Amino acid sequence: MGILNIFKNRRRPGQDIVLEAAATLYPDKILIHTIDRVKEGFGISSTNITILPTNIDPEALGSVTRNHLNLTKHNMPIPKDYKQHYREFLKKAGFRSGKEHHSNALHLSIVQRQNQIVISATKNGGYTGKESGFLDLDNAKFSISADTDDSNIGNMLRKGWSKCK
Repeated sequence: MGILNIFKNRRRPGQDIVLEAAATLYPDKILIHTIDRVKEGFGISSTNITILPTNIDPEALGSVTRNHLNLTKHNMPIPKDYKQHYREFLKKAGFRSGKEHHSNALHLSIVQRQNQIVISATKNGGYTGKESGFLDLDNAKFSISADTDDSNIGNMLRKGWSKCK
């Protein structure tokens, strides 16, 4: 997993703006972080992280998530040293290793494009192995209007975590 934390935001007129974040539920915390978009069109996790208690109310959870979506940077260069970026992410998130990052994690991908927010549940494939990482699950996506209130976003995240494997 590459991590990027450069604060430039260059958008071209007419470009489809994609906002992206991730929300991961652990037994003892919730980790929300921003995904920045590189020039080549894919996203890379940033070290822009918020750690929340698991019992946070839906409105506050939705508000933090919306904030992270709005912090998405665009047209970033691909990092030269993915491992170093990942180490920075782990440190900021309070993890000692990639294995700890994946342990007991229920991970959601959150993408806002135009006026739709899509929340995708994943399968936790662990840190190493053939199917490592957080893998999208078929039929485990929820779409809501970006105009919805923060409480609804928080409730949809809880619903999404219930679909994770």
